[in-house]
Amino acid sequence: MSAINSTAFPVYGQAFRARGAVYNASTGLPITGGLTGLAAVISKDDGASASTVNAPVESGIPGTFYLDLTAAEMTADGVVIYITATNTNAFSPVIEIVPLQLGSTTSVPWWEQPILLFEQIVLQNNTYLFGANSTVSGAQTVLNRDGSVLATGTLQSSQNGTMRSQLS
Repeated sequence: MSAINSTAFPVYGQAFRARGAVYNASTGLPITGGLTGLAAVISKDDGASASTVNAPVESGIPGTFYLDLTAAEMTADGVVIYITATNTNAFSPVIEIVPLQLGSTTSVPWWEQPILLFEQIVLQNNTYLFGANSTVSGAQTVLNRDGSVLATGTLQSSQNGTMRSQLS
């Protein structure tokens, strides 16, 4: 996975790139001179810990790193990552992640849906705030909690293949 394949924010069931720094416990400053022996352990939903699929990688700024988490590693309500380095006086950071669980407009449960477009976030918010929505053949309907129609609109594909919606 590369950064281009991950989301900008943590989403349930989607690859994510976590970032952080390893500090010198004596000085309180990031480790300089290169991080050594970087490793990561993950715990999902407070369960047993295991090594992450990918190892942390030192970034271009001294003492900083990134860790590419797989989609499978992001299938939890809460993800805790413990980073270790073998540098002298290295203070091991803990990264806590709460993946967003965003919705879908298909019959597949929302927790199994990849979020590829901003519009899906808008639809999830509409569902949460107003009760329900549906999208059929490009037509989109957002319903109030009592089942009455709040707004209707269309979904259209733009030139670059992304979807855009307009509600009225």
